[in-house]
Amino acid sequence: MSFVLAQPKPGVSAEQACQEITRQTGLLALTREQFIWKTIMYYMNNTGIPVNFGITVLLGFLVGTAIAGQTFYLFTVENIKQFGALKAMGTSNPRIVGMVLLQALQVGLIGYCLGVGAAAAFGAMTKSASKLAFFMPWWILLITGAAVIVMVFLSSLLSIRKVLVVEPAIVFK
Repeated sequence: MSFVLAQPKPGVSAEQACQEITRQTGLLALTREQFIWKTIMYYMNNTGIPVNFGITVLLGFLVGTAIAGQTFYLFTVENIKQFGALKAMGTSNPRIVGMVLLQALQVGLIGYCLGVGAAAAFGAMTKSASKLAFFMPWWILLITGAAVIVMVFLSSLLSIRKVLVVEPAIVFK
């Protein structure tokens, strides 16, 4: 037998019941929260699941940042003459940087919405077909949104540098 679920008598706390069970039987008795943390720590210490999951998330973050950075950089390189023309007409560097960041933010927001929507749709479709539960709490959406913002910011830095050093004279070449 792995474990037994029990509810203490009215007026007896879960901690008191656990202490009494351990005293009388010599077996480990845990409250609900203690059992949850014991299970989590078992997976952390005895399986590779958390490490593999963490590596997967890190690689996804790095690859996503690299692809987004390459996309923004190519956009900047392809439109360098237009940025030079804007500079020749007197547009300030902060304004141009704002334009690049706004475009990056829009692309990031669209990608975030499509990704979260696809994940939610996949979870809804497989919910009844699998014994594994699909769980997407609100805080996962916040963390994912923050990660997307960081990725957009980091990937935009390379293209922003290219825009800042462009000479307005490039328009006349």
